Amino acid sequence: MEEDIDMKLKTVLRDLIKEEGITVSQLSKKSGVPVQTLHNWLSGMEPRSLKQVRKVADYLEVSIDYLCFGIKEKQKNIQDYEHEINAGVFEVVLRRIK
Repeated sequence: MEEDIDMKLKTVLRDLIKEEGITVSQLSKKSGVPVQTLHNWLSGMEPRSLKQVRKVADYLEVSIDYLCFGIKEKQKNIQDYEHEINAGVFEVVLRRIK
């Protein structure tokens, strides 16, 4: 079953720029991505370079999934790792905390 995933880069990037209180020019200088590229993204164009998306995501301290699609990382709990723990993928160390 294929999920319909819409690109939300335009909206998410605009919101992050506003939250950070920076300009597009400042983001360009800090991330190393050209101003025109950022303006293209903000006008709705899809990115051509994943490397550039990564630079912006790294600077804004968000994941590429969040920046491009608005997908926040799912919080995992111990049950999500049950199979790996039982398969011996994790080493679990128990010790008393003082």
